[in-house]
This record gives sequence, structure tokens and C-alpha cells, in this order.
Amino acid sequence: MIASQGKAEALVLAAESEKKAAILDAEAHQQAIVLEAQANQKQQVLQAQAISQAVKIVGQSLESDPQAAEALQFLMAQQYLNTSATIGTSGSSKVMFMDPQNILATLESAKALTGDMKAKLPTNGNVG
Repeated sequence: MIASQGKAEALVLAAESEKKAAILDAEAHQQAIVLEAQANQKQQVLQAQAISQAVKIVGQSLESDPQAAEALQFLMAQQYLNTSATIGTSGSSKVMFMDPQNILATLESAKALTGDMKAKLPTNGNVG
């Protein structure tokens, strides 16, 4: 009878130990989730602040430099093309929507910024 009481007490202690371990594990998991969410929140705030600062800089440039608008259009078109190339390399299906009027305006802006490239290119199609 004493031996069976000892086994029962040992089982109770083992069960309590497992319970405490499970609680500690759950609390650690919960804390990890909270810390990850806080880190994501901080990252989003920092990204928003960076975007806000960049927009202010662009706005100041647009106010002070008459050619800044064309340069900005060129940079946006360049970024759009780079993004399109990146999307194009993925294996999934894609649909790209483009406003042809904006593309033409962007090309005209690029032409204005870089000068007339026709004068520098050979007319017979040969390079060099």
C-alpha cells in the first residue's frame, strides 16, 4: 500500500511538472508573438516615416527646380520598368495595366533630360 501511494504521488508530481512546463511553453510562445508584432509595428512606423521624409524632399525639389518634375517622371517610369521586369521573371501568371499616355509623356521627359539621342545614333542602324 505504501508503494502504491508512492507511485501515485510520483505520478501527481510528474503531471504537475508537465503542466508547469506546458504553461511556461505557452507563455514563452505568447511572448514571442507579442515581441514579433511589436517589431513589425516598429518596422512599419519607420517605413512610413521614411516615405514621409522622401515625399517632403521630392516636394521641396519640385518647388525649387523647374526640371524636377520631368526627372521625377523619368525616375518613376524607370522604377516601373524595373518592377515590371522583376514581375516578369516570376513563374506565375501576370497581367500588367499601363496607361499609354503616361508612357509617352515619360519618354518625352526622358528625351528632354537626356537630349536628342537621334543626333548621336547612326541612321543606318549600325552601332559603333
